[in-house]
Amino acid sequence: MFYPINLKKMRRFALEHFFISLGWLSNYQSHIRKALSNCLVYKNIPYGPVEGAANLLDIYRPKKQYDLMPIVIYIHGGGFTMCSKDTHRSVALAYAGQGYLVFNLNYRLAPKNRFPCALDDVCRAYEWIVQNAHQYGGNINKIVIAGESAGANLSLALTLASCYQTDNDIVRRVWNTGIVPKCMQLFCGYFQVSNPERLKNDLLNNSSMEKMHLNIAKDVSFAYLGKNYRQFHQERAFADPLLILSSDSQPDRPLPPTYAMVGENDIICSDTKRLENILIEKNIPHDIHYYPNESHAFHLLIWKEQADQAWRDGFRFLSKYCK
Repeated sequence: MFYPINLKKMRRFALEHFFISLGWLSNYQSHIRKALSNCLVYKNIPYGPVEGAANLLDIYRPKKQYDLMPIVIYIHGGGFTMCSKDTHRSVALAYAGQGYLVFNLNYRLAPKNRFPCALDDVCRAYEWIVQNAHQYGGNINKIVIAGESAGANLSLALTLASCYQTDNDIVRRVWNTGIVPKCMQLFCGYFQVSNPERLKNDLLNNSSMEKMHLNIAKDVSFAYLGKNYRQFHQERAFADPLLILSSDSQPDRPLPPTYAMVGENDIICSDTKRLENILIEKNIPHDIHYYPNESHAFHLLIWKEQADQAWRDGFRFLSKYCK
């Protein structure tokens, strides 16, 4: 019997197993092993009401503590549909190795749990961390929100939730903490999920590889937003945090300094360029890096020279604003 091939599921399966393999390989890096030996690890701490793994986080606490530690809240990528805190364990350890108290989050995944489920989860996690970080030696006045790809989208949305007072019950949970992140780090972010067709304008040579990347972006948008993914809708504005930031509405609290990076061959590179222009226009301190000839999430390919450079650039930014 012939069964039709589901290309979306095949692409998702291949990408997820790539990230799983990458996470496994990263565990053998010397600096990751050293960071792990110098950390206390608290696994599978519940932060929200959802049963199962979705509302769990891991905490990486450096053993040497001289004062309350700056905090990194890390939100993994994976197109809102895949990966977990476990696939990104090495990223959390990289921050912990630099002396940060790291909260590495799970959240509900699409398409089973579409927007606003992931946003709801990271807002609950933020609230929980503000209330509980002191128990692990964390300084809530020095919070870094960081994430890559879909996680960068959620990181930007979470930061905006701390700065814009709205009637949205989900994001008001963040506003009510009264804590604005000290800064944010956004790696290869997909900052506008609606209307992925706009990315056609960014194709360099219309190659088959670029078309595949565009199809992946469409898959992500459909999985996260559903069949109406092509249009912006006000009720799901926080799925498109770049559009909130570019609007005429002014934040009620000052936006924090922002670090962002992206590979110049990334299909969503233009989102970071748009972000940079907005930050310049709004006079928000920022540090933006573009890496030639690099594709999406290249910074996770730890053996690459430019990946190493990207991490050095990112840690230098954190040292300036949060260390």
